[in-house]
Amino acid sequence: MKVVCASDSPTWRLLLERSVEALGHEPILVEDGEQAWGLIETDPEVDVCVTDRQMPGMGGEELVEKIRQELEGRYVYTVLLTAQDTSEEVIEGMEAGADDYLVKPLDQVALATRLVAAERVTALHRTIAEQRVEIERLYGKLADAFKRFVPESVAEQIITRSDEGVKLGGVSRVATVMFTDLRGFTQFSEHQDPEQVIDVVNRYLGEMSEAILNEEGTVVAYMGDGIMAVFGAPLEQEDHADRALRAARAMLDVHLPRFSEWMEEQGLGKGFRMGIGLNSGEVVSGNVGSEKRLEYTALGDTTNTAARLEGMTKGTPHQLYCSETTKEMLLDPPDDLVFVDEVEIRGRDQPLGIWSFAE
Repeated sequence: MKVVCASDSPTWRLLLERSVEALGHEPILVEDGEQAWGLIETDPEVDVCVTDRQMPGMGGEELVEKIRQELEGRYVYTVLLTAQDTSEEVIEGMEAGADDYLVKPLDQVALATRLVAAERVTALHRTIAEQRVEIERLYGKLADAFKRFVPESVAEQIITRSDEGVKLGGVSRVATVMFTDLRGFTQFSEHQDPEQVIDVVNRYLGEMSEAILNEEGTVVAYMGDGIMAVFGAPLEQEDHADRALRAARAMLDVHLPRFSEWMEEQGLGKGFRMGIGLNSGEVVSGNVGSEKRLEYTALGDTTNTAARLEGMTKGTPHQLYCSETTKEMLLDPPDDLVFVDEVEIRGRDQPLGIWSFAE
């Protein structure tokens, strides 16, 4: 180990040099705290600092305190040399951040035990630092994976809350579920090369996912050219209905036209229409599958109804069907959301009012 030996006394510097060398370590001699700090700050191989408590300028306690407060990324084991073996001096030194102390005159055995302890402690801190780097690397990979499906802010909250690991099961949430589908894509894909079909699907899904993530929704699943998304789960959002409706508007006004423009540029036609179904209510939000293979989802009648509303837009002039329950949960309903009809939904006893954007 490299051991910085700080003392304004030439005699003590010589004693420390010989003692540290005799124990198989490399002494680095300095005359005051400023010199010691300069070496410690710039040389990452310095593991130990043995310093006089009292020196002109920066004394030992100030040096130790500076090491603890300002040295980042590594640990330097500090030992204070004191002429008086008083509890007051020892306490003051330890409160400043010293790991141990030695009383003059220097005892070779006592110094040896401090350096053995220093080797163990600094090795432990190096291991901890390496593990921290690895944890941060894995955390980054996990966060990147989450961000493919949920907004960055949501991903961070999910990860930081996951102190018990990811488990099967779910919780009840009031949320808005969205289903989308591309109209006429099946017929289009029958006349294209597989590579071209995948390119088109990826372009479309990328556009629609951007609209969802911009409103902090969660992409639950890609189903061919269809998407299932949820707003208000896994993390609660008071304005989940507003977010879902804004995402639907962005899909129709911004992302679908941009996708269609790209289709024309590629010589693939004028693009497609799409269908969007929105429904709000209670869902069971959580992980399903097995212990070896998990998927996040949102289950319940709310989800089933949203899927059926999306399907019901086929053959109509409307690309969006928003349920009455979603409209009722809007905190800031837009002026152009207009009533369309009351419809029978398979599996429901009562007709459901549906709304859409004014054409």
